[in-house]
Amino acid sequence: MRDGARPLSGEWTLFCGNKLLADIPFVTIGLIFNLILIFVLQRRLAIDIAPDGSLDVRSVIAYGASGYDLVVGRGEWWRIGLAPLLHGSESHLMSNCVALLIVGVRLESLIGRGWFSLIFVASALAGEAGSLLGNAPGTVSVGASGAITGLVAALFVTSFDPEADADQTISRLKTSLFFGVPALLPLAFGASGEVNYFAHAGGALAGGALAITPWLAFCSYDSLPRSASMTLLAGCAGSLICAGFAAAHYSSYMAEAAQYIPASELPATGDERVSRSFDLVTRYPKDPRGHLFRAIFFMQQKSFGAAEAEVRTAMSLAASDVAGGPVRSGAQGLMAVLLYAQGRNSEAKAMAAEPCRAKLPEVRRTLEKTKLCG
Repeated sequence: MRDGARPLSGEWTLFCGNKLLADIPFVTIGLIFNLILIFVLQRRLAIDIAPDGSLDVRSVIAYGASGYDLVVGRGEWWRIGLAPLLHGSESHLMSNCVALLIVGVRLESLIGRGWFSLIFVASALAGEAGSLLGNAPGTVSVGASGAITGLVAALFVTSFDPEADADQTISRLKTSLFFGVPALLPLAFGASGEVNYFAHAGGALAGGALAITPWLAFCSYDSLPRSASMTLLAGCAGSLICAGFAAAHYSSYMAEAAQYIPASELPATGDERVSRSFDLVTRYPKDPRGHLFRAIFFMQQKSFGAAEAEVRTAMSLAASDVAGGPVRSGAQGLMAVLLYAQGRNSEAKAMAAEPCRAKLPEVRRTLEKTKLCG
């Protein structure tokens, strides 16, 4: 494998012998442009936008977000082809586009557009598989980070090209480690929070495996079959087909979204959530979050019976909500604290078992204060 750009079999003759054109990362630029265009469309069609600029979770579900309850539970497999192209906020999109640009500029001309496209598409799909396998039911995810982490892993593998000079090797290693370490290291410590580390892991495995394939087969990236160099077009066609399914389900998900608290109306502070709990429960009785806020209100009033009733309602509603996983864990954690406050210690520990495993930082901190998480 040699450094620098080189035209692959199947690329347009326009690039052959023209190093300037061959060095331009057209696929990378095209991917970034399309991700931005898709997000602009997301914003225009969004049900609601939160004060921090993030899209309402019901909007991204309607567009094609993935999650175990959606993909497996409802059999909506078409979401796998859309979720990697969607983003939840401007900052989410921007961070992914910056990473894609930096990695793409270094990798695309090195391995060629065909291999680059193949790794991107395969890593996106592998990232979705990792997300479905690793995340809890009720978790909704979107983003191109799985595909991008696959490209990062491919850059790491190509860093060990024996024909590359020391400066090139160090540059590629630094770039791949700069993005790869924060994308994957938290998995070693029980990754938690809003970042989809399982998608990163799936994408990295696919990207690394594909990048090392030519070396194992004793060939070069130039030997990519003509059909494989059309991967990106095939991926685009597949995504368009998936978008058709999303359009067919769009109205029903939008109607369902009207039953939940809009992102712009969701109280930002704990005190505001408590003070507005009655209004939210009255207007959105099917949203488990309102009942959770109301339960906290009753706990502050020492009305444990009323609080328990609200928590159980929240748990029941969250169990049937495709995006209710975190809320259900929070409700179980609150119930454990409520039972503990009433001296029902054995019941409290049993109720705390699942939210302790859910790895939601806020819930776990609350349970650890009462020593309900072992």
